[in-house]
Amino acid sequence: MDGRRVGRVLRAVRLHKRLRQRDVAVAAGVSQSMVSRAEHGRLDELSFGAVDAVASVLDVTVYIDARWDDGDADRLIDRAHARIVELVVSTLTESGWETVVEYGFNHYGDRGSVDVLAWHAESRTLLIVEVKSRLTDLQATFTSFARKLRIVPKLVQRDHGWDPRFLGRLMVMDGTTANRSIVGKHAATFATLFPERMPAVGTWLRRPDRSLGGVWFVSNIHRANAKRVRHRRGPSTRA
Repeated sequence: MDGRRVGRVLRAVRLHKRLRQRDVAVAAGVSQSMVSRAEHGRLDELSFGAVDAVASVLDVTVYIDARWDDGDADRLIDRAHARIVELVVSTLTESGWETVVEYGFNHYGDRGSVDVLAWHAESRTLLIVEVKSRLTDLQATFTSFARKLRIVPKLVQRDHGWDPRFLGRLMVMDGTTANRSIVGKHAATFATLFPERMPAVGTWLRRPDRSLGGVWFVSNIHRANAKRVRHRRGPSTRA
């Protein structure tokens, strides 16, 4: 992260909004000296929470990126994503669900892909699963998920004959401190969209009896012990 650039942006936006450093400090719940240090790019002297608080007051989003000098970090991230998908499919299969991985759709220009799509025939429950190894842009994630909930049930009814009585929405993510912190920070939003947690989610997966939205944090131990299963891939696009 380029501290000097972040500082310049924070200062420029503050001046544009005609705010004093003191105004920003009070709104962010930090000292004026912290605002000053942030604007001078001295981010190493501040916690990320303090920087984020100052940026939020100014409607600025600060991104932290990481690069691995010895290789392609994105490949490692994708590998973590694949391991979580495998665990989800294994768990669902053992509980009597039929699964489709990477269900792609293109419906009148609305394009997207469902990480794991599952059908529980006995209860006529359709489950849409979003897998995240790390949480980044929550707004984009929620918007994308809402589009899937609107479009996918109609498509699977047409293409597979699945006529759902219940609809499940599940976000499965790596149980890192960072991911848990983000969910906690946006607790009200998650409580509305994905209110259930383990073990309630696990009980529901074994015997779905209603529509449900929930979050499932996957631990390192769970990922390491995930069984390997063969699963069917969905089509890349649908008319």
